[in-house]
Amino acid sequence: MLTVRDSRLGAGVDAVAPYANMSDIYPWQDQRFAEYRNTGPGARVAVPENRPQLTAAQARKATREVYLDGWTPWGRGC
Repeated sequence: MLTVRDSRLGAGVDAVAPYANMSDIYPWQDQRFAEYRNTGPGARVAVPENRPQLTAAQARKATREVYLDGWTPWGRGC
């Protein structure tokens, strides 16, 4: 699973094919890849089917706080 959101993407990101398969048996299209409100030259959506976009409602559920549910890798109080 990968969500790229609210990020500035540089020109090094391929606007036509930004994702690649990890292996032939796991094509990226079968994984949960999505983007939301990115900016910069690498955020241009040249081929919409290659750049899955979250809706605003989906993005509200795709946050660090939701994914980590209060857990921090450095412990509490840091």
